[in-house]
Amino acid sequence: MHINRRNFIQKTMMAGLAANLPFSKIFSNNYKYNIDMETFKTAQQKLLDKYNVAAKSKYLKLEKPALTAHVLESGKGEPVVMLHGGGAFAAQFAPLMSKLQEHFHLYVPDRPGCGLSDMINYTGVPFREHAVNFVAGIMDNLKLKKATLIGNSMGGYWALLFALAHPERVSKLILIGEPAASSPPGTVPFAPPADKNPTLESVTNLYKFILVADINKVAKEILEADLAASRIPGAAIAWDTMLDQFKHDASLGTYALRPEMKNMKPETLFIWGEQEKFGPPQLGNEMAAIIPNAHCEVVPGAAHLVWLDQLDLCTSSIMKFL
Repeated sequence: MHINRRNFIQKTMMAGLAANLPFSKIFSNNYKYNIDMETFKTAQQKLLDKYNVAAKSKYLKLEKPALTAHVLESGKGEPVVMLHGGGAFAAQFAPLMSKLQEHFHLYVPDRPGCGLSDMINYTGVPFREHAVNFVAGIMDNLKLKKATLIGNSMGGYWALLFALAHPERVSKLILIGEPAASSPPGTVPFAPPADKNPTLESVTNLYKFILVADINKVAKEILEADLAASRIPGAAIAWDTMLDQFKHDASLGTYALRPEMKNMKPETLFIWGEQEKFGPPQLGNEMAAIIPNAHCEVVPGAAHLVWLDQLDLCTSSIMKFL
């Protein structure tokens, strides 16, 4: 069930009235919601400015899934759609966008429940269908018949799902970092639940111990934007209910796609960090051996967010592939 911003405020007010909360309390909740949204917008712009990304914000009303999606658009050339991971946000790609915008027309959406896109509760949502429909809806709304897909983590899993469902619409497929749940079930922890009281310190520790190999390479603007994104009302619910789907449905996750990978049509590149915490590079090599016309490049000194650890090496691999 998606929740657009107007409905979010209306539902908050109705719930407050039903609970006999004073108007001052209800107004305070809505005021905080608006403040949190504006805080994220400011942090996002600072991050884009840091890397000289001249991106325009677009809000797309999708029919299926029926929600409003926020997209960053920059550059000129052949179209590239970039799908961010987990509980992240589009502008996390800013360092990589700064390099690719010189050569490609980039479209980078906030996935549902993230950034400036509508919030969502994933309980009961047909997840695979939802992922495919979201990517199709973005491309349809932007009038993109075909595009290269770049995905990280959960975004990589969504890119794989879409490429299997609509190979005729994918020019090439690039998966940066481990696509979500690539390891055999039970062998590697999937991801931690949402931090209900995030601080800059806790966000920094998440990057330091899980997401990157060298925290010194992560700009403070990225950490500040991540903190602001995690404080948007509804973001934690979206992440935790998505985790619940993966915990209770063995058919979800990249590992479960292995029997289908032999049918993959688009040329595929895995870019795998040598220090990836969610599974060793061997997994990327195994999948590249299953997928026709695919290969895996292992990047030294990099973990899950490869472009933050090794921007030049990551960019070079992408440019050669495209």
